[in-house]
Parts: sequence; C-alpha cells; structure tokens
Amino acid sequence: MTNRHSGPPTGEKRVTIVPRIHGKITSDGKASEPDIQWIMEKWLERHPEFKARTKDIRAIRGQWHTREGYRTDVIKVTITPGDDIAGYDPADDVDLYEYYLADEWQE
Repeated sequence: MTNRHSGPPTGEKRVTIVPRIHGKITSDGKASEPDIQWIMEKWLERHPEFKARTKDIRAIRGQWHTREGYRTDVIKVTITPGDDIAGYDPADDVDLYEYYLADEWQE
C-alpha cells in the first residue's frame, strides 16, 4: 500500500515561517492586502537553502473580518520540520510582513 499523504506524519507539527497576517485598512481608508508571493520571494532570497524545499512550504488561508468590518484573508506560511529549519524564529524576518501581522494571533 502506498502512502499518498504528502504532509508530515500525523502529529508532527509544521514550522511557521510567516505567522498569521491579514489585510489592513490604511490611514487614508483604503484596503491593503499582504502580497504573500512577494513576501515568500524575499524570504527565499534570504534563505536560499530552502529553495529546494518549496514543495514543503504551505500557505494556509482563511477568511476573517477586521475590527472595522473589512473582510480579508488570513494567511500563515509553514514548512515541514527538518534539521535545516530547527530553531527558526519568524521574528528574524518580521520586516517582510510586520505591517500585516494579526496582533490577535501572534504566536
């Protein structure tokens, strides 16, 4: 029997590389959504050793409403565990996404 499950074994926790982020309303009242493609491109530029593991990276999306009632996607990016990512702290790269951090869900 072939195991077709491509994720980590059951119970194995994925490593967060971008904590939960979401769109915000700017000071001039316009919607601003995080560009997850750009964020991940810059993250991979900083961490080129993970370019071979892009299939292990998952962006998880959900929907949420901000306090102002604005509907937005909530995005979190994870990678399968490994010795190469052990001890990684997403705060090391917070400058890539800090404007969009979901304060209510910081990990």
